[in-house]
Amino acid sequence: MGLRWASTEEGTLFRHRSAKLAVTVQPADDFMPTPRAAQRAWWLQRAGEELVDDLMHLDVLSTGLVAGSDRPAIAGGWRDSDAHYAADELIIEGQQVMQDWEAPLMRAMAAQVAASGGDVLEIGFGMGISATYMQDMGIRSYTVLEANEDVAEAFAHWQSGFPDATTTLILGPWQETLPTLGLYDGIFFDTYPADEDEFMRYVVDDVTFAAHFFPHAAAHLRPGGVFSYYSNEIDSLSRRHQRRLLEHFSSFSVEVVRDLLPPEDCHYWWSNSMAVVRAVK
Repeated sequence: MGLRWASTEEGTLFRHRSAKLAVTVQPADDFMPTPRAAQRAWWLQRAGEELVDDLMHLDVLSTGLVAGSDRPAIAGGWRDSDAHYAADELIIEGQQVMQDWEAPLMRAMAAQVAASGGDVLEIGFGMGISATYMQDMGIRSYTVLEANEDVAEAFAHWQSGFPDATTTLILGPWQETLPTLGLYDGIFFDTYPADEDEFMRYVVDDVTFAAHFFPHAAAHLRPGGVFSYYSNEIDSLSRRHQRRLLEHFSSFSVEVVRDLLPPEDCHYWWSNSMAVVRAVK
């Protein structure tokens, strides 16, 4: 059965049925009161088609995911929690904050915010992967807001490897430190939720963890400045993600980084690709 709207005794229905998926959408009579019925039917048809297409595409992608593993709850205070660095990952409060498989992704996002060679602000230092790429790309200055004390110590060690660069770390949650700062040519957001409330509100219940930072990024970018972030999108952006971006930025573009290799026990990502966003002030 194809995609179609039909008038029935229950009202107007969108129906799709195939071997793998059945979808029925029944809007209330007063939902989407367009001037003409044909306009409403057109919009609802398009929305229904997109829903089915997204679900069918996820069905295809699902066969290529790593299994992943359960994430433990964040129990302690983030600032003074121990940060455990290994060759391939950073663990805080049992959370896989960053792993080395992200390097191609970090390089792509760093390239976006460092393209002008100007002043760059990063939220979250992590393993310093993106910070190193940005130094290699030749930026004027690098400032990072970091909430964890042990990670701040790791930054100091990293900083010694770039004695001629202008690099600064400001310790504390970005919500407290960002308002004291000025404007930048590039901003990169790749931090981690500091508690379970943040995880539920901004990772589970929102379009992407960075979405609550969008207005702050726009406020601290110079005209023409670029914002990029860890998107949590596999190979495109959802329409609601796009709408959130366009509330705060004049334009955006998307590229896909492929051939990623998250490990089988990764808590936070399971696909071999991720969309990289370049949002322009």
